[in-house]
Amino acid sequence: MIGVQKHKNNKKVSNDRLVNIFNKVVSKSRVLMESKKRRFRAKDKSKIQQREYAVVSDRYRTERAKKKHY
Repeated sequence: MIGVQKHKNNKKVSNDRLVNIFNKVVSKSRVLMESKKRRFRAKDKSKIQQREYAVVSDRYRTERAKKKHY
């Protein structure tokens, strides 16, 4: 559960500021992204699609490894 509390000794914080802080905390926690992702069930990939995905991923991985020390 995500929440934001107003401290008793710091009364200068407005409610709008608390809402902004809450939105920032929620976006950093990625709760909304996960819930939106789970909203629809994705179809299983066929073997051909899995292979194509693996080849592309491997290409990106090798490019990233080459550029790592530049």
